[in-house]
Amino acid sequence: MAGNLFVRVPFVPTSKRVAEEMVRFAGLKNTETVYDLGAGDGRILIAAKRLHPHLRAIGWEYVPTVWLLGKLRIWWSRQDILFRLGDSQKQDMRDADCIFLYLFPTVMPSLEEKFNRELKPGTKVVSYVFPFPHKKPIAQKSVPWLGRRNTLLLYEW
Repeated sequence: MAGNLFVRVPFVPTSKRVAEEMVRFAGLKNTETVYDLGAGDGRILIAAKRLHPHLRAIGWEYVPTVWLLGKLRIWWSRQDILFRLGDSQKQDMRDADCIFLYLFPTVMPSLEEKFNRELKPGTKVVSYVFPFPHKKPIAQKSVPWLGRRNTLLLYEW
């Protein structure tokens, strides 16, 4: 992933098992709009569409080489997913029913501010590992990862 050398955003994929657990933990309904910010190779959105085929699934990835990998995986999965290249923090998210995150702690404060401004009441956010600085999760769940345990955090705006 040579393109990763030119941006300071590492590609750290979520395991397939954790991705599926994030989708289940969100308690999605079949007609909701879900976003994955920093969607990497698209595996969380693919898992969401497989479990809930009528979801509207949208992902953003910042790193062009990782985005291309995601486009290929989504094409291969034959799932109807909109996968965009760009900075998700510049996108309007008012129509989101659920947002998935596996981002570094340094971006969580600015995302929390953005979500406070934009998200409609009742929007769910599932974060893998990293919490928001000022918002309390409504639920937490421990998931296995590489012989350890990590935490899923569920928030509601």
